[in-house]
Amino acid sequence: MIRLTYTALLLLLFLGVQAQKNTPEIQNWLSQNIVDLKSDYFKQLDARLEGNEVLGLAESSHGTEEFFREKNSMIKHLITNRNYEQIGLEFPAQWVEKVNQYVLSGTGNLNEIMADFRLYKTQSLYDLFEWIKAYNAKTKGKKIEVFGFDDLTNSNYLTRDSLMAQSLIDRQTKAKGKFIVWGHNVHLSKDTTQGYKPFGHFLAKRYGQKFFNIAFDTYQGTVTVISVDEYNAATFTKHSLDVPKDNFTALFATQKFDNFFVYLTKNSPFSGLKNTISHINSDLRKPYEIPVNLAYDFDALIFIKNTTPSVMLK
Repeated sequence: MIRLTYTALLLLLFLGVQAQKNTPEIQNWLSQNIVDLKSDYFKQLDARLEGNEVLGLAESSHGTEEFFREKNSMIKHLITNRNYEQIGLEFPAQWVEKVNQYVLSGTGNLNEIMADFRLYKTQSLYDLFEWIKAYNAKTKGKKIEVFGFDDLTNSNYLTRDSLMAQSLIDRQTKAKGKFIVWGHNVHLSKDTTQGYKPFGHFLAKRYGQKFFNIAFDTYQGTVTVISVDEYNAATFTKHSLDVPKDNFTALFATQKFDNFFVYLTKNSPFSGLKNTISHINSDLRKPYEIPVNLAYDFDALIFIKNTTPSVMLK
């Protein structure tokens, strides 16, 4: 019932922003400010992350292969060059702790450990964990840890996000250091545009400008989604996206680069403007778009025009 109530809320908010149109001013601003992902945009990102303590890597889909690859590259860069030390996943702590022991000491079999990782049971995440394990084996500095901050048994959206935030804050306060957290756009947004206080809202309140979040959005193609039966057995399927119209995602798809990074400033034409971006639930529940006040919900955005389904671990 709680899940249905939240879905209905998102649908109402989604309908409420459809009349807003993208303007030539926004088109011109994007043309001048987007950076091709083929370029070395990490230099621009590094400059924005001065003083950062928590970096949020959000996503419109948990089943887009290109998101996994781009995040892998970014995380490796940030660990190697910017001294990030802990990687958090929107997944239960007790499950991810087994991965943490593997990357720290090689305990266990990673393929077996990830057997129940649902949409995170991907070849890309497997490769990232193996890379972290190899990094830890040779580093003379502090070893990288991975952790989970979610509780899949809590379906109450009014409490789930606040509990995720408190879990992360408690860990970061104790460990110090620089953290990366990986989750859905709907959770990592900062504002209350979606009608409730998400995970990112609490992090922004706690860390202020030391919390930086990046939305990931996609326009067309295919994603991996999941269904879980009464015996908790997961089935993965591929789903082709409906192409959106007259929203931010559709606007991004018209830009000169198919895949780009853009820093969202509050003095940009996006400031105060509400519309929607793509939203693909793990189990493909509607709505397929979520309302955002883009310049207030996120500090930056990575857009990948064409999505292919995430490669699941065999």
